[in-house]
Amino acid sequence: MKKTIKVLVIEDNEYYNYALSNAIQQSVNPILAKGDYQLVLRSFTNAAEYIRKIKSRELECDHTAVFVDYNLGDGINAGQVIDLIKEHSDDALVVLISQEITVREKSDQVSFDYFVVKDKFAPALCGLYLQQYIENKYSVSLDQ
Repeated sequence: MKKTIKVLVIEDNEYYNYALSNAIQQSVNPILAKGDYQLVLRSFTNAAEYIRKIKSRELECDHTAVFVDYNLGDGINAGQVIDLIKEHSDDALVVLISQEITVREKSDQVSFDYFVVKDKFAPALCGLYLQQYIENKYSVSLDQ
């Protein structure tokens, strides 16, 4: 039976959401090619929709890794989403993303593993963080 890598991307900018999701997909392709793992990548541009689906149990909240923008629009920030995720999946990798570098200091109440400044290198960096997490969690190497 294949092990499932469940990745969640919540980014309200459609272009950046696509770029991030694509980089994450590309980063795990080497392990998927081995045939022992499968990727379930869910992507949302509307955080309120994600929250609604989790609360209504339309979606499960058992993510392996979460990549979330800090400012999600409609008065929602990453802290609200991360708190919900941590209630159900306390060992998930959480990467907080923001254009504002000061968010890192302002987010001392938010539980995240990595902070990434949103620039042209951020999608690739997020992919590398996911690779590292998978290698450590599943004791596999993506380079082989």
